[in-house]
Order: sequence, then structure tokens, then C-alpha cells
Amino acid sequence: MNGSLTRSALWLMAAKTVAFTLAFALPLVLVRHLSQTGFGLYKQLFLLVGSAMTILPLGFVMSGFYFLPRHPTRRPHVAFNILLFYVAVSGLAALLLLWRPTILETLFHDPTLAALSGPIAILVFLMVAFSFLELIALADADVRAASLLIVVMNLTKMVLLVGAAFVFASFEALVYAAIVQGLLQAAVLLWYLTTRFPGFRRGPDWPLMRAQLVYAIPLGTAAILSVVQGDLPSFFIAHYFDAATYAVYAVGCFQLPFLSILSESVGSVMIPAVSRLKLEDKASDIVQLSARLMRVLAALYLPLCVFLLVAGREFLTVLFTVRYIDSWPIFAINLALVPLSILTSVSDPVLRAYPAYIPWLLRLRVIILGVLAIGAWLAASHLLLVWAVVVVVAVNALDRVVLAVVLGRALNVSWHHFPLLADVGKLAGAAAVAGLAAAAARGLVGGAGPLAVLATSAAVFGAVYPLAVLALGVPTPTERTAARAQVERLLQRCGLRRSPPALRGIRGEEAP
Repeated sequence: MNGSLTRSALWLMAAKTVAFTLAFALPLVLVRHLSQTGFGLYKQLFLLVGSAMTILPLGFVMSGFYFLPRHPTRRPHVAFNILLFYVAVSGLAALLLLWRPTILETLFHDPTLAALSGPIAILVFLMVAFSFLELIALADADVRAASLLIVVMNLTKMVLLVGAAFVFASFEALVYAAIVQGLLQAAVLLWYLTTRFPGFRRGPDWPLMRAQLVYAIPLGTAAILSVVQGDLPSFFIAHYFDAATYAVYAVGCFQLPFLSILSESVGSVMIPAVSRLKLEDKASDIVQLSARLMRVLAALYLPLCVFLLVAGREFLTVLFTVRYIDSWPIFAINLALVPLSILTSVSDPVLRAYPAYIPWLLRLRVIILGVLAIGAWLAASHLLLVWAVVVVVAVNALDRVVLAVVLGRALNVSWHHFPLLADVGKLAGAAAVAGLAAAAARGLVGGAGPLAVLATSAAVFGAVYPLAVLALGVPTPTERTAARAQVERLLQRCGLRRSPPALRGIRGEEAP
């Protein structure tokens, strides 16, 4: 069973890595073939579509994870109920956009989106109604199919949108290319349901539908609050600023896919480990495990944050061209969320192991959402773009710190546990030293192009940071030994160092 789970996890992680890579590359290509206004409209459109995909279905597909294994004889009905619910809510949303296209004028500053209300309504319907393709495969424990579908769907999206940008270089072309992607996804989903759930077209099972709704709505409510908290400021910016300014804001809010991959990987390992320790009533072990996790994440997140503070301007210029240099202040403010995400990675597994705190979390999110809405509205309505970003970062920081403090009390964390985080402080110091060295190097080559400045800063930072970490005594003896062993193996594979005689003998090689 462990081997099967490991293989499944590897399949899924490989697929998500490909998907994140494509998601990372797509805006970098589009930004070079669209005007700033066109790119802003593209970001606004997919803000609307992405929010609809997450909020409207209430996470109803997650009921499949619970009901499919428990009702093997009613599997076709479970699948049909999910499809019916998704089609119903997306159909209502599409009809509302067709009936009241002024909704798009209310949401967004640029009238272009309202002029395309018909195609956008079709796009919202397709993207929401048939958005659960990979999740239904995962709910059916068909991990390989889910992995393949993740790669194929993201690849076709990349090809269609990039092709439209290359050939037509217009926002309207992207809308129609996305509709084609939605039709393709609908066809693949219907084929998958027909082959994997024979008889699913028999119709709904209403008692089962009610049971699925009872299961899904509480979880969906929590998801809605989280998504609204993340997307609401973007809607305020889109409403009060034009599309070109929104493009600057969207680039400034750019997030590295690497962090999402790492966060998901950490969660998949930590959640079962913390849950097991909770069942064994070992709160102190959870604290120590969380501290070790924070130490590992700090070794990656803190230097990344400091380096981007030093060379972030060149980083954005290389990725998005010099047209988006005004995104730098927004990007710099958002970097504060990188170290704060360490708290999120630790808090989420603990929260899942202590479900009694979930109702409290919902109340906190409602209060946070109210504060965020008022602050973002005041800043955006007065055209204070940077201050709107400050509000978002401050409210998110408050959310994460308060949650961490409350969960810390649940685990009986006290001042006596702070020495467990001593290495986090040392890693922050090492990152600061490397940042100063990189800043000095950046000053010396400041007259060169952005790519040369970025490469030089990265080289200096990459050389100084590990030396500072070693000088501060962060690695344990075990970690030092493991690192030396890894370097030895790498040198041997590269042919730069010969294998030990005993090892060559095992491999059947002739010993000297």
C-alpha cells in the first residue's frame, strides 16, 4: 500500500509540476504579444472566470471523494449528480450575464468586457460546468488518468491561448480560444464519465443529491470565504482603475509557482503526520515537528524573499519586459507574504488535526473579510493603488498571525519553546548578509542590462548565503554528513571523482 501511495503521489506531483510550469510560462508569452490594456483585460477576464470556478460549485465535486467509495453500486448517480449541480449553477450564472450584461460594466472599469458579454457568458458556463475533470478522476482513485488529464488540459490551454496571441494579438481572440478550450474540456469530461461510470446518464438520485449537498455546503462555505478574501481586492482594483493599470497591479501580484508546489508537497506530508500525533495525544511532538518544518521552509523562503527585494526590479523586467517596471513597488510589498507563508504551511495541518477550531476560523475569516473589504475599497476608490496592496498584505498578515497564535495555545506553546526557532533567526541573518553582498554586486554592475544584473546578483547571493549559513552553525552534524554524501555522489556521477574500491567491486568493476 505504501508503494502504491508513493507511486500515485509521484504521478500527481509530476503532473502538477508540468501544470505549474505551463501556468508560469503562459503570462510571460502573452505579455509580449498583447498591449498593456489587452493583457490587463486578459487578467480581468480570468479573475472573473477563476472566481466563478471556485465559488459557484461550492466544492460539490469533493462529495465524490466521500460517496464514491462508500456507495459502489450508486457510482453513476454520484457522478451524474455532480455534473448536474455544476451545469445548473454555471447555467444560472451564464443566463444572468446574458440578461444583465451591465454586471460586467459594474465589476470592471473597461467597457470592452461588457461588449463581449455573450462570449464571456458562454465561457463562464463551459469553464465552470466542466471544471471538475481531474477531481472526479482523483475521487475515483484513478490517479494516472488524473495526472494525464492535468497535463493534457493545461497543454491544450497553453497552445490555444498562445496561438491566438501569436496570430491575432488581440484580447477578443483569447476569449474565443478559451471557449474552444472549454468545449474540448467538456468533450473529454463527458467521454470520461461515460467510460468510467457506465449508466451515469440514467438521471439524478435525489436522496443522494441531498446527502451530497449536506456534506459539501459547509466545506464550500469555508472555501468561498477564502477565495473571496483573496480575490475581492482585485475586483476593487479592476473596478476603479483602467485595464492597463490593472495589468501593472496583476504583474506586481505575480507569485512563483515553485512556492505553490512546495506548499502542497509539505501539506501532503504534514497533514497525516500531525493527525497521527494528535490521535496519540502528543502535542509536544507536534510543536517540535512544526518547528523543524519552519526551519526547513525558512532556509528556502527567507533567502528567496531577500534576494527578490534586492533584484526584484530586474526580475520583473526580465520576465515581463520594461513596460511593467511600475509593478515593482507592488511586487516588493507582496514579498512580505513569502515569509508569512511559513506560518500558513505550519498552521493548516494543525488546524485539520484540531477541527474544533474550524468554526472559530470561519468567524475570524468573516471579520477579516469585512476589514479587508472596507480597507481595499477606501484605498481603491481614492485611486491609491499601492495603499490598496498594503491593506491586502496587512490584513493577510493579521489573519495568519492570529491563527498561528490561537493554534499555538491549543498546543500549549510557551516562551520555553522559542529556542526551537533559533535557527530561523540565524537563517534570517544569513539571508540578510547575502542580500547585502548581492546589493553591493548589483551596484557595481548597475549600468549593465537587467539580465546581467539579475545573473550577477543571483551568483553572488548564491555563493554568500550557504557560506553564511555554515558560518552561523545552522546545519547539524547529521545534515553536514548527508550533504557531503550528496556532493560525493554528484561528483562521482559527473565523473569528477572515482567511486570507492568497495563500491566498484559491488558494481562488478575491477578494483585497482
